[in-house]
Amino acid sequence: MKLNIFLLISLIITSCAQKESLYQKSYSGQTQGTFFNIKYFCPANRDFSNAVDSIFNAIDLSVSLYNQKSNLIKLNQKKRISYDPIIDTLTKQSIRVNKITNKNFSCALFPVINYFGFYSKKRPTFIDTLYIFNLLSNSKMSNIKIDKDYISVDSSTSLDFNAIAQGYTCDLVAGYFNQEEIKNYMIEVGGEVRTSGSNYTKKKKWRIGVENPDETLKSNFNTVIEISDMSLATSGSYRNYYIDNNNLMSHIIDPTTGFPSKTKVISSTVLHKKCSLADAIATSFMCMDISEIKDFLKTNPHIQAIVIYKDELDRIVTFRTSGIDKVTIN
Repeated sequence: MKLNIFLLISLIITSCAQKESLYQKSYSGQTQGTFFNIKYFCPANRDFSNAVDSIFNAIDLSVSLYNQKSNLIKLNQKKRISYDPIIDTLTKQSIRVNKITNKNFSCALFPVINYFGFYSKKRPTFIDTLYIFNLLSNSKMSNIKIDKDYISVDSSTSLDFNAIAQGYTCDLVAGYFNQEEIKNYMIEVGGEVRTSGSNYTKKKKWRIGVENPDETLKSNFNTVIEISDMSLATSGSYRNYYIDNNNLMSHIIDPTTGFPSKTKVISSTVLHKKCSLADAIATSFMCMDISEIKDFLKTNPHIQAIVIYKDELDRIVTFRTSGIDKVTIN
């Protein structure tokens, strides 16, 4: 009995010593045309910044639409490229989200998005509906061909992974941390977040605020939640847009119409284990009406969401799934 008590006390002391030796590390900067912020805790004062930069560079060389050396730009120039595991994974995940959201997500809309000036910065002087229809009819994900050696696309198809790549970047960094046995971390890239464990110094789960698009309210956040071992991604129409003839032209293109989304959804936030899927699903919600979103969430109870939209009277309303209520702190 004395031996057992001694062993138990020794284990407690050892456990406490290990907890006290955790170091808090932070790393932030710019990547993919946006900002990132990473916080993690480890038992040794280890610096992972070089490894994280390598992951960012790999993403950039694979799917950047601004790096002229990226494989995606070569692919969109109709060059056949060697097999690229990042493009392969993002394509397969995009196809999956396209199917489960009734085609409200696509990674093949680059020509349409570019037509409206969100990449070229050259906005059309007038909207040519027939031209948009032709662009859309040729922008099919089925035109992507992947085998074990090469990837190619149809001559009429160009890809864009911006609606999923930042979430996937979080997943890749998380995978590296898991490999290094880092159990407490928060990875944020462009507002998409993946978490594990807890915010160790505060002895709490990771606290994340969902931005309030209604600027008339005093609070900057619509909802504040605490999560662990979960990802969060938000998509919204209230930031990247321009006004054309009194019409709001959002950067989120509806894959079924080829035009900027016209639904009354202002912002959608999705919780999922994988940040890439949360990212893509949040974007798809921007192309659905609130009833479609609710139907989707009923059939996918493992996915939690916060949706801010305008009701029939043009009032800003928030819908939250029951799982969100359990983690909300405000």
